[in-house]
Parts: sequence; structure tokens; C-alpha cells
Amino acid sequence: MRPRKLVKCFLGLGSILVCVVLLGGSKLLFAQTSSGKVQGTVTDPTHAALFDVIITVTNSETGFSRQVESDEYGRYTIGELPPGIYTINAKGEGLKTNEAPRVKLAAAESRTVELVMQMAAERISPLLARPRSLTMAELARTKTDGVSAVEVTDYVYGNYKGPLVPSPPHADLNPRKAYVIFWKDFPYRFVFSHEASYCPWFELMSGAAMCYQFFEGNTGWAELMNQWGRKESSSFVSIIEAGPNRVWVRWTYFAVNIVRGQRALRGTEDFWAYPNGLIVRRQMYETLLPGDYRGYSREPIELIGMCPVGKLWFDVLQKDPSTGENHALAVLDVFSEKRYDVYWKHKPNTLLDSTHRRTGCERQDLENSPGVLMADTMVDGSPFCVFGDASGFRHAYTKLKDHTFVAEIWGSKSWDHWPIGWANSQGHEVDADSLKLYPNGFSTLGMDFFALPDQDEERGAYYSLIGVAGHDLEPARAAARRWLEKGEREIANNPDSGADLPGTFTGDNSAGREIPGLNECGMVSRTKKGEAISARLGVTGTAVGEPVRKEAH
Repeated sequence: MRPRKLVKCFLGLGSILVCVVLLGGSKLLFAQTSSGKVQGTVTDPTHAALFDVIITVTNSETGFSRQVESDEYGRYTIGELPPGIYTINAKGEGLKTNEAPRVKLAAAESRTVELVMQMAAERISPLLARPRSLTMAELARTKTDGVSAVEVTDYVYGNYKGPLVPSPPHADLNPRKAYVIFWKDFPYRFVFSHEASYCPWFELMSGAAMCYQFFEGNTGWAELMNQWGRKESSSFVSIIEAGPNRVWVRWTYFAVNIVRGQRALRGTEDFWAYPNGLIVRRQMYETLLPGDYRGYSREPIELIGMCPVGKLWFDVLQKDPSTGENHALAVLDVFSEKRYDVYWKHKPNTLLDSTHRRTGCERQDLENSPGVLMADTMVDGSPFCVFGDASGFRHAYTKLKDHTFVAEIWGSKSWDHWPIGWANSQGHEVDADSLKLYPNGFSTLGMDFFALPDQDEERGAYYSLIGVAGHDLEPARAAARRWLEKGEREIANNPDSGADLPGTFTGDNSAGREIPGLNECGMVSRTKKGEAISARLGVTGTAVGEPVRKEAH
């Protein structure tokens, strides 16, 4: 016959109802030592679990006490308690505090004490509430079991030290607000920064970064990098899934005219990030000016390299010491061994001008491929982007725009901004003075739906695979091919289409070697893959991706 459960309930002097549940026929669980323990759960009167409640047990005779916090399920365990009479006290934010009746604990005894706490005032259940935002210092003490996303309140890119007011020209409300995706096993992060209208980028250990652009209105009449686009009402981000098995972030924005702030289109972009370090991106938009060319967009992707304050393209791109050339761009055919590479070499006695060289196949060969991989090879990693026929970028109507040899002949020109830099309606070409004040950016490659009518192009959903590779791009090419071979149906209908791909960030990229003078950016070198990597990326302390967890003893 099953032993009967004896429940003794005590009502505390006010608001905390303590139920002592003695389980088992003997009520005693003997261990090797004489220490006992108290355990249980903390709930409100509706039986909803309460986490981060501080539970303190105090020996009434000796004053000995121990303290823990309840976990995300309201559970707590306090062990290593000598025999004696204990009081149990529980307190939490927004909860009424009261001391529970005494509990007598014998040697090696385990007591289950259920705590029911009253709200000090009506509030949202912690389990149903939006996670609170963190500071960058708190993020530095945060870890994840795979991949996680958090909101931070004080992010600034590229060691920018200047003001972020007034608005305009800066972002409104809190311009330092950002959303950060970070990984357990990789030293980079993916950032949506309000000051940059939330247009996201991969940020590497050195502080260099890569942005991939957005649906900018045709002819640049409507975009985001202006005083209107920097408003929270024009561009905003939501964390739908915070991790740690998968992150899902949605970015919604309105491309707006610089003069009047008129909205031309609404873009919606979803980002699914996986523990393997990769992200699948889906881009869609709807015109708000039907029939007007300015309300459509042909160029949703562009490779935009980003440099911290005081650094230029030749500081952040991988350099061949034997030739003095920087490897600016690599474009690979996913389904063959063909590739196209562009090199820049800094001209002496100039700030940022360069001579140019390219090698490999013809650009047209890559445009005819059903899948391409584009990458800028930086000192500490190669951020890349993959798209093809199976992801909505059919080669029949998609054109590559090499900004060094065709299309806009920008070459190594660089622009600064407030404080995020790239070419746009309010950009400024870097000079010796602005280099000391602002981050800056350069662009190596873009794309264009040159043969797709605007009305057809607006109906599409466009998927790309983005990530960071080492200097050897072959692992990334293999992952890209495997992803595109899944086909349209799998890529369009499965948000986890990139989850089973092999990682692309290998150890061949001099990981841990910083660009001189960038220590102030806060990044520190990593040692081994999977080890603690960066104080700024947050690899110790509180786990995120689910409600905050505290260790229970």
C-alpha cells in the first residue's frame, strides 16, 4: 500500500502561506552525513511559479543561515543544514514579505516546504513578462548554452566617444539601445543598434564588422540612414525566441524620404540564429506607393565593411605581407570550384586610396550560377552571405555589382556617419579629421534584381544564409551548397533550414590576433574554440535564452 501523504499547512502572519509536505512513510531521508535540507517551490495564489525569490533559512538557536534564489520553475533547494529548528523567510520584488513558522530539522532529514506568496500589487507574471534589458557590463557576465539574444541599453559601435544627442541627427529615445545575438562557441556577435536604424551586422573580436544592407528605396529616395529612419517609430526590433536552441529576431522598418519623412515601403526581416554560428535571413517588403518607382527596391543586399574609430579598410581586411595587398572581396560559385577575388593595395601618401587587382573567373560566370557565396576577408574572420535560385535570388534576374570594377566605381572609398558609416544620402567621405572621431565604412559588392519587374519583385520572400568563416572559405562553400540543395520548399517552409549545417568558423583565421590599437574596443582574444572567448561577448555568469537561472544549493 502506498504511504499516505501528510500535509501540514501554516498560515504566516500576513501574506506567505507555508505548506510543509512530509513525503514517505518514515518522513526521513537518511544520507551519509547528519546534514539535512529544505526544498520546495514558490508560487503565487494562482499556482504560478515565482522565480528570483530569495529564500533564507536561519537556525533559531545558532543564527546559522543559508540563502538561495528560486529558479525559473519556482524551485529551490537549501542543503548542508545541521539539525535544529529553522525559520524560513522569503522575499521578492513586488511580493509581500513575511517570515514562515519554524521547521524542525533532524539529522539527515529532507523537508519539502511549499511557499505561497501574495503580490504586493497586481503585476505581470514573471514567466509571461518580457525579459528585462541588460547593460553591456551585465552582458559581459552572461553566458548561453548555445545561442541567445538580449536587449542592451548602452551599446555604442566602434569605440565612438562622442555624443549621441540631439535627435536628429541621432536616434531618438535611447540611441544606445541595441539587440545582441551571441554564441557559446564563437567569438563574434550579431548586433541590431538603434543608432544604425537597427540595420544589423556581424561584429568581430577586433571591432571590425560587416553589415548586409536592407530594402532601400529605388534611387535612394527612401532609406533608413537619415533623421527620419533613426526614429523608433520607423524601425524597430522584437525578440520572438531568445534561445538557447534557436533565436528568432524580427526587424520591421519603413524606408522614408530624407526631406519630408514620407514612407515609401515597409520591410519585414526575420533572422533565425542557430548554435552552429549561422543565421538564416528572410527579407520581404510591401510598397506604400503602389505604381511609383520610388516605392520599390531592387537592392536588398550589399556587403558593407565597418571600421572602428581611427581604422580604415587596410587595417581590418586580411593583408598579404609579401605583396602589401588586402583581400577585399571573394565571390565563390557554390556549385563549382569557380571563384572571383578582388585585392586592394594602399597607395602611399594617401589617406585611403588604392590600386586594384582581381583574379579568378569572370563575374558573369558567377552570375550564371544557381548559388553564390560573397565574403569580405577580414583579419579575424570572413563575414559572408549566400543566396541562390532555391532561396529566391534566381540567377536569371539577379545581378552582382562589383563596386571596384563595375557598377559604381567606389573602390576603397570610405564614408563616416553618426557614428555608423556607409554610403547613403547623409554620408560623408572620410577625411583625416573625421577619421579621428567616427567609425567608417566601405562597400565591396552589391546585387540588383535588374530583370525583375517591381510589382513581381515586391511579392517575393528572399532568403540568405549569413555567417562568419575563416580565411579558408571552402567550409563555408560546402555549407552553402548543402543549404541550397535543400531546395525552395525546405528553405521557405522550415525556419531551421540552417540548423543542421556544419559550422563555418574555423581556426585558420589567426583568431586571437587583434588589430593594433583596438584594445579599447573591449574585445579580448580567444584561446580555444568553445572556451571563454570575450569579456564583451559575455561567456560567464547568468545564462540567457530562457528566464534567468540562479544556482540552488
